[in-house]
Amino acid sequence: MANRILPLMRKENLHILRDPRSLYLAIGLPVILVILFGYAITMNVSHIHLGIIDQDSTSLSRDLIFRLGASDYFDIIYQSNSFSGSEKLLDDGRVKILIGIPSGFSKDLIRGANTPLQLLIDGSDNNTAQIALGYISSIVQTFSLKIILDKLNKQGPVPEGIPPMDVEPIVWFNPDLRSTNFIVPGLIAVIMMVLSAMLTSLTIAREWENGTMEQLISSPAKPIEIITGKLIPYFVLGMFQTLLIILVGTLLFRVPLKGNLLFLFFITAVFLVCGLGTGLLISTVTKSQQLAFMISIIFTLLPSFLLSGFIFSISSMPKVIQIISYLVPAKYFLTVLRGIFLKGNGLAVLWPEVVPLILLALLVIMACVKRLKLTLE
Repeated sequence: MANRILPLMRKENLHILRDPRSLYLAIGLPVILVILFGYAITMNVSHIHLGIIDQDSTSLSRDLIFRLGASDYFDIIYQSNSFSGSEKLLDDGRVKILIGIPSGFSKDLIRGANTPLQLLIDGSDNNTAQIALGYISSIVQTFSLKIILDKLNKQGPVPEGIPPMDVEPIVWFNPDLRSTNFIVPGLIAVIMMVLSAMLTSLTIAREWENGTMEQLISSPAKPIEIITGKLIPYFVLGMFQTLLIILVGTLLFRVPLKGNLLFLFFITAVFLVCGLGTGLLISTVTKSQQLAFMISIIFTLLPSFLLSGFIFSISSMPKVIQIISYLVPAKYFLTVLRGIFLKGNGLAVLWPEVVPLILLALLVIMACVKRLKLTLE
């Protein structure tokens, strides 16, 4: 068996080494993509353009304005005491939010009466609008609590039955709430799934286009041996790509790696079998390299990006989509990566994701063997 697999491996290695530009691209592209997406994709929103309409013009209203401007979340680029013409700022996109502080704001606040603020929000960017609204709510609540506590302190001891409240949150696994710690492990899953499938999707299709498939058909090599001989070189290349991405994530983006490195590479190996097998399965279906490349992008990039939980929560999706997501290897790999990187979890905790990933890898390889056997016959 080894005598038949080794020549196939040497043949595939020659294909890889024959075009050094493609080899450099295959090695460098994952690193480039992680760096680009790692900096470009962020869940944090800062320096939101803010407009203030202060119709109260008191020390308390100015204190609130100062608190809004002192945070990194907002940049106050417009301030006035009248709403006249201010709506045009939202139309032009110069500000994302207009905050109106009504006349009598300070008096109502000191009396403990209902003190509403008027917010006009540009909802064309739904994500930014919701996050900005949360920031404003937090700042206003903190400001309001300070006023209440100051008032109680002036009245003397806090009356019985009105204990002061203080919230001290403790965030586990990502104390600074850095979106990079959330994004980078997800990028590893998405990028490696796409690239691994893309690399192997061209192998069998290339044999058909070059007219060398007949030689494989007439050789004594069995389908499983052909698949093994073609997968191993790309498997080694994929593991090297993963190592580079992990180094970039931990050294450049400072994503903590709290788990076992050997377990990380083990589960990466299983995931690569899924990705490489998927590409090889696509390659057995089509005889055109161009078509194989297009199909591999469609069947790996979109599911890995949309149905893995990388950006969008799967639990909020319709049930049908949730069921489809169980067939996406990146869904399990992403959960394992975040568990290893951020929580330091091992197999005892992550086995519900590891077992389906191993089953998917076996299923894909069996489908490749079956499909290649039919092709050879």
